[in-house]
Amino acid sequence: MREIGFWDYTCPGNGSLERYTHDDWEILLDDMAEGGFNSFVLCVKWLTTGYRSRLSWLDQDENCTAITSDNALIHQALQGARKRGLKTWLLVVCTQFEASAFDLQPCTHGWGPEDKTIAYYNLDCPGLAERIEELFQEVTELFGSESDGLIVEMEFCDKDTAYRVPIYNEWAKQNGRPDYATIKNITLEPRSYPFSDWRDFTTSRRIEMLHRIEKVVRQTGFQGQIATLAELMTDPMVVMGNHNLAMLKEALPDIALVTYDSRYDRRVQRLATMDFCIHAPREAGFEVCYLTRGVMTFDAVPWLEPTDLPTQWKMEIEDAITHRPDTLWFMGSDTRVDSPVCSPINLPK
Repeated sequence: MREIGFWDYTCPGNGSLERYTHDDWEILLDDMAEGGFNSFVLCVKWLTTGYRSRLSWLDQDENCTAITSDNALIHQALQGARKRGLKTWLLVVCTQFEASAFDLQPCTHGWGPEDKTIAYYNLDCPGLAERIEELFQEVTELFGSESDGLIVEMEFCDKDTAYRVPIYNEWAKQNGRPDYATIKNITLEPRSYPFSDWRDFTTSRRIEMLHRIEKVVRQTGFQGQIATLAELMTDPMVVMGNHNLAMLKEALPDIALVTYDSRYDRRVQRLATMDFCIHAPREAGFEVCYLTRGVMTFDAVPWLEPTDLPTQWKMEIEDAITHRPDTLWFMGSDTRVDSPVCSPINLPK
């Protein structure tokens, strides 16, 4: 593996680094370097915002120390990681926003911190693409010179809404696919996967947005690597991926792919998820960055007995040794604030 390290958040509601101080950062960065890590992903925009922004439609929680420091702590983290020999990555989630600040019409409201209402958007939401461009322009202007890579996350951007129907139908006509009415009329059959046409359409929409983001960040002078996420979901005897990897690779040959199983439990479909997360993307020609559980204290699989972190970590290391992603990131390095993701209350348990 070329890179191994932590993937973590300054964003409120995650529970991890949102209350970190100057000294906290020095301790964490020293630990990473002394432990042999050489890579660090810092998320500054998740469901919530973890940096001081000039954009009026981004939430600004003054309990977040990165915000109250006017981004000084983020600069410290990125510069300090580089000084210790770590490759630095910025992570930006651009399809979910805190609803009270963001005034576009969402396609749905979804999971988020208990004290916040999170709105989810698909990529054809009127006005969203322009805001995504503004977001990436600001982030790379602020932090791009201190970062070696940029990760674009467009989670839950693939839902259908009424305004997407004519857009899909035009795409289907141009690509010889069935129209919306046909694909929506699904015959229920557990052995089939009747969503390939919609998946290919949404992959094409992601590709278009990634091209727009790439153009914007290059204009700011950012020359680092760009990656994007391909999400999986697992159920008993089912593994589903939301990208057409061949389409993505053909359209963006230089992009790296971050993969993960959104249940984050290595007991679930262990071999199949390694195929989807590592082997299939590699066969498609991608550099594969695999994201697994670090200090994440939620147990997301209701049909299995509760797990523990040492059990998960043991399986994660075994899988990394066996299947060899190009990069291995552990999501969550520390926790200070109680949260569904990282909880100092649940961690000792």
